[in-house]
Amino acid sequence: MGNSTSTPKISAQDRAILDMKTQRDKLHQYQKRIRILTDRETEIARECLRRDNIKHAKLALRRKKYQETLLANTDKSLAQLEILTQDIEFALVQKDVVFGLQQGTNVLKEIHREMGGIDKVEQLMGESEEARAYQEVWGIIPLSPPSFRS
Repeated sequence: MGNSTSTPKISAQDRAILDMKTQRDKLHQYQKRIRILTDRETEIARECLRRDNIKHAKLALRRKKYQETLLANTDKSLAQLEILTQDIEFALVQKDVVFGLQQGTNVLKEIHREMGGIDKVEQLMGESEEARAYQEVWGIIPLSPPSFRS
């Protein structure tokens, strides 16, 4: 009771998905930092304009524009990463479905093999029909079902 030390088995696919999600989280953190820097550059530009320091205001706006370019590139990377993660997860679901279909097919084949195949079923149907015809001829089974009226 509780003495076994079983370790969970992590597949290569699970590790890859985890790595991509970790990278996604890092990109989100990077986006937050860029947004903070962009807001800060905007405030610096406003402060420089209040002080009539146009040269520094333009420099702050250029840095803001650069940060916005980085943000746009990060958005593109993040979108690609999300699509890739979804594709991998969907492929894993498809793999499970195919495996389930394969198992079901194997079970059906086994059942058919145990039944003896279609020839065996046709033989049994023929024998059943012969037995029924024999019983009808000898009057063992009535041709019409009995009426249960009182």
